[in-house]
Amino acid sequence: MKFLRETRVPIWLILGLGTLVYCYFYLNHPALPGNNLEYPRGWWGWFDQGEYIKAAAAIGVGDFSPAKHAYPPLYPAIGSVFLSVLPVHPFFFFNLLGLLAFSYVFVAFATRYVSQLEAFVLLAISLYFNEIIILNFAIPWTTTGTALIYAVTIYQLLQKSKQEKLNDGMALASIKAFVFSGIFSLLAILRPVDAGAAAIFYPAYLYFSYKSLSGTSAPRRNALLFAQTIALGAGLLIGIGLFLLFNLEVHGHILGGYFKSTAVGSGYFPLELPRKIFSLVFDSNTAFLEPNGSLVTHFPWLVLSVVGLVASLVRGSALLRMMAAAICLQFCLYAPYGDLLPNGVYRYYNIHYFKWMFPYLAFFGWLVVRWVFEGSAAPRAKNLAIRLLAAVITVAAVLAVQYKVKPASPIAIEQVGPGNTISFSANGDGIDFIDFYGLAGGFNEIYLGDHHMLADGKPLSRVREFRLLPAPWGVRVFFNRRVRAKEFLLTPDKGVNPPSGELKIKASTYRFSLGWPRLVHDNPQ
Repeated sequence: MKFLRETRVPIWLILGLGTLVYCYFYLNHPALPGNNLEYPRGWWGWFDQGEYIKAAAAIGVGDFSPAKHAYPPLYPAIGSVFLSVLPVHPFFFFNLLGLLAFSYVFVAFATRYVSQLEAFVLLAISLYFNEIIILNFAIPWTTTGTALIYAVTIYQLLQKSKQEKLNDGMALASIKAFVFSGIFSLLAILRPVDAGAAAIFYPAYLYFSYKSLSGTSAPRRNALLFAQTIALGAGLLIGIGLFLLFNLEVHGHILGGYFKSTAVGSGYFPLELPRKIFSLVFDSNTAFLEPNGSLVTHFPWLVLSVVGLVASLVRGSALLRMMAAAICLQFCLYAPYGDLLPNGVYRYYNIHYFKWMFPYLAFFGWLVVRWVFEGSAAPRAKNLAIRLLAAVITVAAVLAVQYKVKPASPIAIEQVGPGNTISFSANGDGIDFIDFYGLAGGFNEIYLGDHHMLADGKPLSRVREFRLLPAPWGVRVFFNRRVRAKEFLLTPDKGVNPPSGELKIKASTYRFSLGWPRLVHDNPQ
């Protein structure tokens, strides 16, 4: 442990390595525009990236027509600055800046609790040499802007947490709070959902202010805290105001455009949060038929991270609790979206929503390892055994949670009509998904096809209310929330072929249960 504590890594080396790794993965990505002669547009031919560069070009010429702006304007506006000199790579330098600033702040945060060498190794393993994560810093995504703004926010909170005594006058303290909030508020015109972290970072700011006022008289302390609270609120209005004005100007409605296409178009189901998080983190296959697609299957060390998050929330310092709460909140904000399924986490790079978390998740996992093996006043061998046993029991308890599938309402097939139309009936009990044995089609035809479904005569919205998933036996219709109906009518897209023999249909529900602990929950069935 002495070697870990005393070995220092120059910050220039950490950031220099980050630059080299970023450039390598950027320039060698198969989808980099020009790298593939068959698809020369590369990632500009993808939906999100195509919208970014289209909006950047439109902003450059002052075109604010709705068709040119599917996303909030900050990221395209940054791209428009570089578009004239780097027309194919307008986000290269901004994304690099986001990566380096994020890396610097992570090391600054981690070294409050571990050595510089440990912080560097955690960063290298979880980010620099974690291909799926570093790739999503190289690919143009608005979440790189989130990582940058979060980094600036966390750095300011780090500095504030070190402040033993607040000597600022009311005006200066208010200005600092306003600047802190104003920078953070830009998330409203970058990725509005990520601005939800204000629920964690703003109270943390006030808490650290309160701690630094411990020796101050009550009237002055209360006045300063009140002034900073007002300043935080005023700063937040900057981003919110720009968001509303942009929507009004472009879409004719203050909540038009992006908000409608995400929260309304995709659906948002907070009551499904526990099952959705478990599917994303531990078991992607039972409900969503994505074998070996969970985060823990790809990164087994995340089990330790889960333990570290819980322990930090319960007994950690104020900074640890803040970061653990921010990570948990991020999962809670994203998981309820109807279009965030385990099937797209790696296939469509949806993991970029969570990329900023990975170094911090590795950090929390490493804290558990340190806690187990660090010495204390108790005899070392006995203390190690107790801590190791506690860690094993905690990990086993986490891994004992699993899904149990139960047959639901029996299905009666009424008719398989022209155009693949399938009508069938149930008894009205709750159904989470329906399996169709015999239907066939390619992944894209099933997952992305233009399918239609009625439940008791009511049209269900594809993506927002139901999805078709490829299954080894055919097709699964998955409902974003449990459906209770008696009469169903499914019309798959023409890319889904009817069965050559008899069609069989089975409805099921799934729920949590306890079983023998297992690390991998999502092996193919």
